[in-house]
Amino acid sequence: MSSDLARLQATASTAQCQNSFFRLENLKAVHDILRTNVTTLKEAIIKDTKVSDAEAVVEIAQTLSIIKQHYRSIKVTEGIEEEYKVANGKDAPSRRVPWGVVFIEPQWRHTPFLSVVSTVSAALVAGNCVALKFENTTRALPSILRDLLPQALIPDVFAPISSTPSSEDLEFCLQVIQASNNISSPNVRQLVSHDGVVVAFVDRTANLALAAESLVTARFAFGGTSPYAPDLVLVNEYVEKEFLDLVLSRAIRYLTRSSSKTNGTVNGSGRKLEQKSPIEATITSLQSSPGWHTDIVTQGEHGAVVSLVSTTTHPTLPPKTSSPVFAVSTVTSIDHAIDLTLSSADRESDSILAAYHFASAAHAKYLIQFLPAEVSFANHIPNALLLGPAAPSFHTFSLSPRYTSSHFTRPVAAFVAVPSASEDRLLIDSLTGQSAGSVSLSSLKEATTEIQEKKRPEWIAHGFFEQGISIGLGLVGVPILTCLGAGIFWGVRAGWRHWSSR
Repeated sequence: MSSDLARLQATASTAQCQNSFFRLENLKAVHDILRTNVTTLKEAIIKDTKVSDAEAVVEIAQTLSIIKQHYRSIKVTEGIEEEYKVANGKDAPSRRVPWGVVFIEPQWRHTPFLSVVSTVSAALVAGNCVALKFENTTRALPSILRDLLPQALIPDVFAPISSTPSSEDLEFCLQVIQASNNISSPNVRQLVSHDGVVVAFVDRTANLALAAESLVTARFAFGGTSPYAPDLVLVNEYVEKEFLDLVLSRAIRYLTRSSSKTNGTVNGSGRKLEQKSPIEATITSLQSSPGWHTDIVTQGEHGAVVSLVSTTTHPTLPPKTSSPVFAVSTVTSIDHAIDLTLSSADRESDSILAAYHFASAAHAKYLIQFLPAEVSFANHIPNALLLGPAAPSFHTFSLSPRYTSSHFTRPVAAFVAVPSASEDRLLIDSLTGQSAGSVSLSSLKEATTEIQEKKRPEWIAHGFFEQGISIGLGLVGVPILTCLGAGIFWGVRAGWRHWSSR
């Protein structure tokens, strides 16, 4: 084991980091060192990610707020009571302990300051030691954090490392992997963020203005690099034109905003070398996607809106992108959107990272039920979702903070209370060979009694398809019954007049 990990492992074995006051000191020290260097951090974020000044400020503010949230979550008195439950003769069924050492491999492309610091603070509040990977790079923020964090945390608790430890060393660590990876089935010691596709559906019953505003913000904010930015927006063909007009009116502020970002690099002679921008590269990738024809609706220096037209019956979903390119395609119905998404995901053996459904409540429920994404949102996209890495797969989703203390602890329940004399009496007597045969037979007779079936309420039987049938019958039956009634009325009336005239 490397010396850094060995030192952290030694500290973890002493349980020093689990002390509530020690955790409070660490979190306050991290918060203090960062809040006193806000200007330096903001300049580094803007330089590395080319986001706007306002977006950099939001990222820093959100990060520092998460640290304060973790700090407030530590309840000293409750922690002591939980620690001494067993000593006081009480069960501790919800007892949890930290993993010990957490190895973090962060991503530096999207909101890197929040991605790194929020993860470190979550590991600290759970009582762990932290090893944070810093790659050799020309980015400004990694070098600043590599200098600041060791000033706040002692070497026995925090270690900056330059390379990924060996697999043997990682067996003793909880791994947090935010960078691109091919781990489809993480083990119990891995928190893995996947690069799944994000889809959105806009139904004809949706509030189109709300849908356009939410989806445009999600796609273009922070330069379009959020893992939760929609990769493909499926819109009902009946409202496509109106929705696209709303998208263009709201996207214009992103496409035309000023920025210091430049395309190309400069060679040794001072001459600018032209290179394809990420936006152009994404459009080229979409144009080469099998089963799609790509039309550019509008394109600016900082983004584009494109329309995708399916050329096959079952096209493959466009690839995941981290560029500000808003891709729209039409579908004929809700089921068409579900079939297109699921058939493509099945072929690609890829999960849907997130899904946004803009529709009436009943239609949104249907979409969420039959389009199983890792997380789904109906008629809104939380702004906090756009900051930070993708949530770790196969764990309970947390919007903000993206990592909670429960991610960095494991359950270790403890029980000391002795069951009462009447509790499980039959089981105890049976295991000790003291059970009477008549008591056993009586218990068996009760256990084999038929389960009384619960009747289904009538309102449950009238579901989505039954409602459609009822509406269809109403649309056809009402006119028929009206005509039939009118015919009977006029027929009887004519017959009565004919009989009266005789």
